[in-house]
Amino acid sequence: MVRYCSVADVGQRLGLDSAQRSRAESRINACIRRAGVKIDQCFLDYGREEPSKATVSNTLNGAISAGATTITVTSGTSFSSAGSGNIDGDSFTWSGKSTNDLTGCTGISFDHASGVVVQEGQMAHALRELCADIASGLYLEDESTHQTTDDIRGKNLRMRGYAELQRLAHLGKA
Repeated sequence: MVRYCSVADVGQRLGLDSAQRSRAESRINACIRRAGVKIDQCFLDYGREEPSKATVSNTLNGAISAGATTITVTSGTSFSSAGSGNIDGDSFTWSGKSTNDLTGCTGISFDHASGVVVQEGQMAHALRELCADIASGLYLEDESTHQTTDDIRGKNLRMRGYAELQRLAHLGKA
């Protein structure tokens, strides 16, 4: 199963530091899986393929720094010769491709470690944001079942994610 977002994405939405993310990682991963199922099912409900089949992705083969103009991926065969994409939420464009290198890159604002996922297209970025919203909402709702307070933040995140997901699935593109 393709994961549309990461523990770090969800942890950031929840305002968790790295220690809190580590302690909650298994529960967050369960919420990410549930969000992925919801995303795939919503696209299928609109008669479309699961978005994971239409999203090209691979991993960085070596770390890159902010402002890098060349990105090396483990396999660049599926990437377009020019296009746009994102690395861990950092949107960028490239103007050329040479085997496993995306060249002429602009817009890389942060340093990225080797092994981080690189995705092509705006759909990948939109799905990542939706997944993080939905998974965060599910996590907060799961946690609130053990609380006596009525926290609506989880419901708001989940409902916002579902509304945007339906719009995206209906249109079929970002």
